[in-house]
Amino acid sequence: MAARAVPLSPVRAFRPTRRVNGRLVVAAGLAVLSVLALLVGLSLVVPETQSVLQATRDLPAGAVVQAGDVTPVHVRLPDSMVQAAYAGTAAEQVIGRRVAAPVAAGEMLTPTQFAARHVTVAPGRVQTTISVEPYTASGGAIGPGDTVVVYASPRQAASMDAAITLVDQATVVAVGRADQGSVGTASSSAGAASKPLWLTLDLDRDQAARVQGASRSAYVDVALLATAETGKAP
Repeated sequence: MAARAVPLSPVRAFRPTRRVNGRLVVAAGLAVLSVLALLVGLSLVVPETQSVLQATRDLPAGAVVQAGDVTPVHVRLPDSMVQAAYAGTAAEQVIGRRVAAPVAAGEMLTPTQFAARHVTVAPGRVQTTISVEPYTASGGAIGPGDTVVVYASPRQAASMDAAITLVDQATVVAVGRADQGSVGTASSSAGAASKPLWLTLDLDRDQAARVQGASRSAYVDVALLATAETGKAP
C-alpha cells in the first residue's frame, strides 16, 4: 500500500517582539519638563502687560513723527525694557519730533531713536513755561501749535469780574504733564488727568514778564483761541 504524502505546514516567519527603549522615554519626559520649567520661569520674570508706544509704519531717518505714526500697545516685557521705552500715554512727547535713525513698523519707540532737540527762539521773543491745572487749560486738550488766551485771577477774588487778560494771543510751543519725568512709567488716563499741566508759550518780553509775575501771585488759566483757519463754522 503506497504511503500518502502529508503536506508540510508553512513555516511562520519569526518576528521579534518590539520593546520600548527606556532611554527615549526618559529623554522625552525630560524635554517636556524643561519646556514647562521655561514657561513657568518666563511667567515669573515677565510682568503683566504694560502700555508702550509703537510705530505704525516705517519711519526713515529724519522723518517727523505725525499723530498717525504711533499707537499705544500692550506688551509683556521685562521692566528694564519697558522703562527704556515711551509709555503708551506719552504720544505728545514724540509727535512733531524728528527721528535720528530708521524706525521699523511695529518697533517700540525709545528716546535714543530721536535727534536731540535744539530750541531756536526768534529775536525779541521769549519761551516761558508755566504750570496750570488741566481743567483750567481747556480740559488738558491743548497741544503744541495751538493758539491760546492767557488769563489771571487773584487768589482771593473780590468780585466775579476780577479775572484779567494777560495775553490776547500766544502760541503753545510744548506741552507736558508732571508725571512725564519717568519715560517708561505708564499711567492711567484718570491719573494723568489729575496731574498739573505745564505749557511753554512763545511770547514777547513784556508778555513773558506779566505771565511769570502772575504765575507767582495769581491763578493763571489758558483757553484755546479760534484762529482764521480753525474758527470757521462747520
